Amino acid sequence: MFEQALGIFLMLAILSVLIVVHECGHFLVARLFGFQTPVFGVGLPFGPYISLGRKWNTEFRIYAFLLGGFVAIPELGDETNASSSSEAFGVELNPFKKFPIWQRALVAVAGVTFNAIFAYFLMVVMFFSVGRQVEQTYVSALDPSNPIAKQAGVLAGDDIVALDKHPVTSTHEVIAYLGNRKSTPVTLSLIRDGKPLDLVMTTSPKGKVGMVLGQKPAQYIKIDAGPVETLGLAGSELVDRTRLMVVGLAEMVQALTPDFGPAQPGAPPKPGFKNLHGVLAVVKIGAGMVQIDWRSMFMFTIMISMDLAIINLLPWPALDGGHLAFMLVEAIRGKPIEERAHGEMVKWGFLSLIALMVLVMVNDVSALMNGELDIKPEMKEKLKGR
Repeated sequence: MFEQALGIFLMLAILSVLIVVHECGHFLVARLFGFQTPVFGVGLPFGPYISLGRKWNTEFRIYAFLLGGFVAIPELGDETNASSSSEAFGVELNPFKKFPIWQRALVAVAGVTFNAIFAYFLMVVMFFSVGRQVEQTYVSALDPSNPIAKQAGVLAGDDIVALDKHPVTSTHEVIAYLGNRKSTPVTLSLIRDGKPLDLVMTTSPKGKVGMVLGQKPAQYIKIDAGPVETLGLAGSELVDRTRLMVVGLAEMVQALTPDFGPAQPGAPPKPGFKNLHGVLAVVKIGAGMVQIDWRSMFMFTIMISMDLAIINLLPWPALDGGHLAFMLVEAIRGKPIEERAHGEMVKWGFLSLIALMVLVMVNDVSALMNGELDIKPEMKEKLKGR
């Protein structure tokens, strides 16, 4: 029980650190260009707080609920005048300045940039300390609605090691590779009963072959390379995994899009909104992984950091990508969006995010109560036995 509580505390601390790193990026670049930053807070911005004093015209606060953080940058575009912003933040502000679009854009992307830099730093530390994390993808089942893989000789339980001689280690890599080769012959390199096997099959017009993929527990391989080459390998690994995360996000959006066509017999059901999960799920799963193998903390933190970067770049009001979208419209029109329209879009964008957060919170609580977020016993044994 104590170990589980410690793992959850550690995951919450990691999430908070990543959010504070993100906000530090905004803060430092904003200060560089002379933006007003009246408040930098650690924790959720409500309830009582402790003021640590003022420096660089910024009041530093620690809030009661220590999860995440924020920096107020009213001149970035959410607020329209200094008097209303002074009331909102409880501090005096100077009259607002109008900053050029390129400076505002750099402030907007600074948070995700810092998340990416932090993720790369952790990847380097992982490579030099515990080694490169390697997963093994295998065929967990064959899709009865698509017989391509079955007709080519693929069996459930086969390990996938390469596609057209290109090594693959994750399910997303396999899905992305096949998806980019529609109606194309592909050589599948497998390991079956410890022996290598190559099979050739032609993908469907949608880049599918009828394999249901699974992921085996990670292993860690020491890097046999010099320091400079290791730095490059860490960068390549981060780029590859980030690309796969983007592919996964696109697949999730596609899966959540209603399909009005007829359902194919035997096809697996599409995931729905009940499959969306949030902070509770991340903390619970991450705590379980770290409790079993502390080395998984590296990749967990790296992926969450990049996930924060990717999500914040989405062009949605109230996100960094929303700021950038407004700036792009301003650059095209030669003038900013009307104040009222801008305020309405930000308001509804924020409310929609709150609604989504409530939805995933309900999903998380339901999954937690049903034990769906627990690591299965067979997975625990595999992890412990590595």
